Amino acid sequence: MDATLKHKIGQMLIAGFPSPEVDAQARALVKDFCVGNFALFGRNIVDTAQVCRMIDGLHALAYEANGVAALIGTDQEGGVVSRITTGAALFPGTMAAAASPGADTFRMGENCGRILSTLGIRCSFSPVLDVNMDPMNPIIGSRAYCDDPETVARLGTAMLRGMQAAGTAAAVKHFPGHGNVAGDSHLMLPRNSTPHSVLETTEWMTFRRAFEAGADALMTCHVVFEDVDSAYPATLSPAIMTGLLREQLGFTGIAITDCMEMDAVRKCYGIGRGAVLAVQAGCDILCFSHTYEAVAEAAQALYDAVDRGEISAARIEESYRRIMAVKKKYGLLTPPVIDAAAAQRRMQDAAAIAYNQQVSRRSMTILRDTGGLQKLKNAKSPRFFAPASIAVTGAEDKDRAPTRFAALAAARLGGDGVEIPMNELDEATLAAISDPGWDVGVLALYNARLRDGQQAVLRTLEADGRPLVVALLGAPYDLPLVQRADSVICGYEYTWLSANALLDALASGEFPGKSPVKL
Repeated sequence: MDATLKHKIGQMLIAGFPSPEVDAQARALVKDFCVGNFALFGRNIVDTAQVCRMIDGLHALAYEANGVAALIGTDQEGGVVSRITTGAALFPGTMAAAASPGADTFRMGENCGRILSTLGIRCSFSPVLDVNMDPMNPIIGSRAYCDDPETVARLGTAMLRGMQAAGTAAAVKHFPGHGNVAGDSHLMLPRNSTPHSVLETTEWMTFRRAFEAGADALMTCHVVFEDVDSAYPATLSPAIMTGLLREQLGFTGIAITDCMEMDAVRKCYGIGRGAVLAVQAGCDILCFSHTYEAVAEAAQALYDAVDRGEISAARIEESYRRIMAVKKKYGLLTPPVIDAAAAQRRMQDAAAIAYNQQVSRRSMTILRDTGGLQKLKNAKSPRFFAPASIAVTGAEDKDRAPTRFAALAAARLGGDGVEIPMNELDEATLAAISDPGWDVGVLALYNARLRDGQQAVLRTLEADGRPLVVALLGAPYDLPLVQRADSVICGYEYTWLSANALLDALASGEFPGKSPVKL
């Protein structure tokens, strides 16, 4: 393999590593495969000073080996898919923003972009432009703005313009749409049977608007669109990644794959073959979130494909030019100067924090009320039942500290809190429900339509007969599950920001939000 070509293929790789430092895996990825870009997760983040040191080291490592700084990206969507969760960095997620009257997503994107750019992270894998039309979608749900393409396009393009104005590339996702399937591509290969003509006015429209607004990057989805290419998911499909994306929609930026270690690719095609197919299809950067071995398999498969003539040097050059153009635009031809003190000031920006809180508070929504909120206000011994906010999908960060709504609610509003399992009705919960020592119950659900155990807790509390308030900490699609409750309210996401906003709403009685999806 020609050394120059190997370096150019290295620019087409973005990889994760396990530590909050420039560890042995990160160094080996650059040394062995000239990896030119990195993806950060919660496992890499401790505090602002540490992140600045680590990112400074990553840029220096990449520059020394490759002659160009790294494109460092992270999933900073807001809400539950946020890798940085302290201070001003945690802002409301997409559906919460759509539910909050007058939310300024340009301002939210600008605040986010300033923080990431100051840290040396010049790409956010966001905003989500999926149109969530399937209530049983297990992986998108409230990560989407709503089920209306026009609203998704309006709010999402404002968000990306704010990010890019602040010096951070917005990789809109998941092209060409992950919102109308009932499968999770982390675990299997979803299929979308929507006709081509309908896709043009729904899922694809939001991305077309984003490209017209100047999006510099996108992230693909591992979903088969049967009316376009029934053989391959979008990431591996020339009909989608070249025919639709480049020729029909005219996108000229960089196409980044969703993680190639997800089962939709790993199990169905294999890492190496999947990497070759993705490049042949037209993808520019292949993403590997976890292991050295996956990058090694992909890199070797690409080297072999070039040697065999399956991938031409001209095809590699095409992606390399796109990547270099984005790196030049965002000041990454040389390592950016990272000022830890400036980054800390951004993280503690009082105006940004206040605005995030305002949007979150205004998103709180009453979905149904027949007096339950008043009963809770008058309760002498309320009891709060809720799971802790542990990660339950491959998109959520398993390394973030859990939020414990039941304990927070009891401390704020009185009574006591019972932490229930995420998906089980256990003996301790049964005992807490049957105990006569409470007069009004509050049950917080987290996407219970996908979790039978939470539904069992709900049924048991409904059968108990005492006043019941149900709080939905995920998407509002759980509303039809509730057969008997005096009130149902929605907070759209389960983070410390939204949990405190929901408690503010319960204390004040103010619920300004409006559900942005059809129920």
